Amino acid sequence: MIYLQRRARRGALGCSMLALATALAAGHPAMAAGANDAAGKPADDPEVSEITVTAPKGQAADVAQVKSSLSATEPQAVITRKFIEESAPRVGDFTTSAILAPSMATTPNANGPGATDGAKLTMRGFQDGEYNITYDGIAWGDTNGPSHHANSFFPSSTIGGIVIDRGPGQAADLGQANFGGSVNLYSLPFEDAPSVRQTLTAGSFGTYQGVTTLATGPIDRLHGTNVVLNFMEYKTKGYLTNSPSDGYNQFIKVKVPVTDRFTVTALYTHNWDTYNQGDSNSTASVAQTEAYGKRFALSNDPTLQTYYGYNYTKKATEFGYIKADLDLGQGFKVENTAYTYWYSNKTLSALDGTADNTVGAKALAAANLVILTPSAKYPAGGSGYAATSKQYGLPGYLKRNAYRVRGDILKGTKEFDFGTATVGVLYETARTSRSRFDIDLITTLPDFREKAANYPGPTGCQGLPQQVAPGKTYDGACQVPLNVAYNEYSGWHQYQPFAQFEWRPTDKLTITPGIKYVHFDLYVHAPVLAVKGSLQPAYTSSTYTKTLPFLTVNYRIRPNWAVYAQYAQGFLVPNVSAFYVNNPQAQRVVPQESTNYQIGTVFNSGKLTLDADLYYIDFQHKIQSLIDPATNETYETNSGGATYKGIEGQATYVLPYGFSTFANVSINSAEGKDDPLNPGYNGRQLAKAPFWTGALGVRMERHGLLRPDDILIATLNDKMIGPQFATAASGVTPPTGKIHAFDQADLSATYKLGRYSLQVQLLNLFDSTDITSFKGKALIAGTNLPATTSLQGGAANVFTYQTGRSYQVTLKAAF
Repeated sequence: MIYLQRRARRGALGCSMLALATALAAGHPAMAAGANDAAGKPADDPEVSEITVTAPKGQAADVAQVKSSLSATEPQAVITRKFIEESAPRVGDFTTSAILAPSMATTPNANGPGATDGAKLTMRGFQDGEYNITYDGIAWGDTNGPSHHANSFFPSSTIGGIVIDRGPGQAADLGQANFGGSVNLYSLPFEDAPSVRQTLTAGSFGTYQGVTTLATGPIDRLHGTNVVLNFMEYKTKGYLTNSPSDGYNQFIKVKVPVTDRFTVTALYTHNWDTYNQGDSNSTASVAQTEAYGKRFALSNDPTLQTYYGYNYTKKATEFGYIKADLDLGQGFKVENTAYTYWYSNKTLSALDGTADNTVGAKALAAANLVILTPSAKYPAGGSGYAATSKQYGLPGYLKRNAYRVRGDILKGTKEFDFGTATVGVLYETARTSRSRFDIDLITTLPDFREKAANYPGPTGCQGLPQQVAPGKTYDGACQVPLNVAYNEYSGWHQYQPFAQFEWRPTDKLTITPGIKYVHFDLYVHAPVLAVKGSLQPAYTSSTYTKTLPFLTVNYRIRPNWAVYAQYAQGFLVPNVSAFYVNNPQAQRVVPQESTNYQIGTVFNSGKLTLDADLYYIDFQHKIQSLIDPATNETYETNSGGATYKGIEGQATYVLPYGFSTFANVSINSAEGKDDPLNPGYNGRQLAKAPFWTGALGVRMERHGLLRPDDILIATLNDKMIGPQFATAASGVTPPTGKIHAFDQADLSATYKLGRYSLQVQLLNLFDSTDITSFKGKALIAGTNLPATTSLQGGAANVFTYQTGRSYQVTLKAAF
C-alpha cells in the first residue's frame, strides 16, 4: 500500500498505477483471459457476495435499478455494483447511488456530484444522524452526532453495492444510531482471477477523475491469498464560482486463508480532500444571487469575506479493520472484527459570506468588520471587555475537528437443523477534539498550525486566568480568551451485547426474535464550551441505557413470493450539543426512542419484480432546539414526539426488444404530537421531511449492435422529491418555508466492445435549477413560502439550488 501524505506526489501515483496496469496486461495473459468470458464478451465488474446472496434472481431482477429480497424481514432496497456502474454519476458518492430507493430524499450537492461537502440523505423523513450508515457491517459517522460527510470517507469508486434497510433491523445490527434504519455500504469484492481496470472520466466544470483497480485473484503460492487495490484521484473547478475541489482515495483489501477453517480479512482506505467553500454558508444570499446568479458562491476579491482564499477546507480520513473468521466445526463459528476510523477537518472560513452584497467593492464596511483579535487581553476579574480589544478587519475563524474511533465486534453462531443462534457484543470508544478560534482574515496568516489548550484536568484553569468576583477568591470558573469561540474534548464508551435466534420451523417460515442492550457513556470536557456566558471549564457526562427487543417474520408463500413483518424498538443517544447549556444536568436530555411496526411483501417472477410495504413508527422524546427567553440561549430539550407512517412500493417489468421499466413511490407522513411548548408542531409534518418521493426509469440493453460481441446499455432515471417544510414549528407557528417538489432526470449510455467501454452521462437532463433547501426567516407576506426576492423582503435568505445540466464521459479498459 502506498501511503502518500504530500500532495505533490499524488500525480505520480496516478501515472505509476496506469503504467503498472499496462505492464501487467501486456505481460500477464491470465489477466486478459480473466477480463472476458468464454464467448469473448466484456466482463462486468464482479458483485459483492453480500449483494448476490441478498438480491433476487430472475430476468426482471437482473435489470432492476433497485429491488428487494425474498428473504427480507423489513423494507429493503438492494443496489448492485452493476447499477452503480451503469447509471450513477461516475464522480459521486453514496448519496448519488442510493437516491433512487423508495423514501430516500436528498439535498443534492450544489457544487456538483462528488465535489466539496454537503449532500445529505433522509429516509422516510429521518434526518442524517437518525439512522446508521455502515461499511462492511461497521457503523461510522461523526462523533459530535452520528451524521456523515458523503465524500470524506467512501467515494463511489470504493463502493461495491448498497443495501438500504428501512427499519432498525435485527438485534445483530449494531451502530450508534439504532433508530430509523441503515444504509449499508459494501467494499469492492475479491475477484476469482487476476485483472486490471483503468477508468478515466472527464466532465463539466473542469472535472477529471482517474480510477485504477488491481486484483490478484487467489495466489496459489500464498495459500490462496487474494488482494484488491483501488486508487482514485479527482479534480474539479466546481459548478459554483471559485469553488474548486480535489482529492484522492487509496484502498487495499486482503484476504488470507490461513487454514481451511481460519481466514483473516483486512481492509484499509485513506481519503484526502481539499475544497473552497464557506463554512457558515456554502451558498449565496438572495441579494447575491440577484446580482450574480444562482451559481455565485465565492469571489476573487481579497477585501471581502467571500474571497475564496478565506474559505478553505482540508480533510483527511482513514478507515480500516481486521476480521478473523474461525470455523470450529459442528456448526460453531466465531467472527471477530477489530476496527478504527479517523477524521481530520481543518477549516478556514469567513464569519459570514452572505454579508458581502456588493462583490468587488473595495471599501471596507466598518459595520461588518469588527472583530475580536487574537492579541486581545483578558478582562480583569469581574469586569467587562474593554473597547480596545476590538479592531477593524475581516472577521473569520479557524475551525479544527478531529476524532478517532476504535471498536471491536465479536460474534458467535451455532447452526442447528431448525435454525441459527447468534450472540455477540460490540465495544467502542471515541475521542474528539473540536475548537474554533476567531481571527482577522487580513492581518492573520492562517496556516492550520493552531494549537488547542492542554487537555483539562479535573480542576483548575489549565493556564487560563481565573475568574474572581470582586472581594472573593477563585470561584471555580475561568476567563475565556476573547478569540476562542470553543475548545472542547468529547467522546464516548459504549457496549452493545446482543442475542438472536433465526428459527426455521418449516422450509417456508423464518421467525427471528432477538434482544440487544445498549450502554452508552457520553462526556464533554471543555476548557471553553460553545455556550455564551457559561462557566468555564465544563465537565459533563451522562450514561444512557436501553434494552431493545426485536421480532421479525418471513413466510415464503411460494418460491417467488414472500411476506414479512417486523416489530422493533429503536434508540438514539443525544448529540454532544445537548450539553451546550449552562447547567446540562438541570436540563438533561434523554434519548429518543421509537417503536416500529412494519409489514410487506416481495414478488419476483420472470418479467416482473414487485415489493410493497406499510409502516407505523411511534417516535418518543423528540429532541428539539428551543431558545430560553430569559437568556436568549439556544438549548436542546425533549418536547413531544412524532408518528411516522406510510406506504412504499417499487416494481420492475421487462419489455420486448431489451427494454425494461422501473418505478417506485412512497407516501411518507411524519407528524409531530404531544408538544405543549410548540402547539404549532402537533399534527403537522415535521420540517425537512418530504411528503412523498418517487422514481421512474427505463433501461435498454442491445447486443450485436455494430459487431457480434458489442453491447449497448442505456438508462434514463428520474428521481422526484415531494414538497417539504424547511423551518420547524415554533410556539403557535406551524412549520414554514415550504419547498416545492423537485426532480432530476439522468441519462446514461454505455457502449461495450471487448475489454473496452465508453460511457456518456447527462446529469440533470432537463437543466432544472429548483430550490432544494432554505435557511432564513423571511416569508412572502400572508403565506408559508420563503421570500425568494429582495422585493419580497428575502434579501438575507439563503437557498440551495440544483446543479444545472452537466455531462461526464468515461473510458474504461479491463485486462
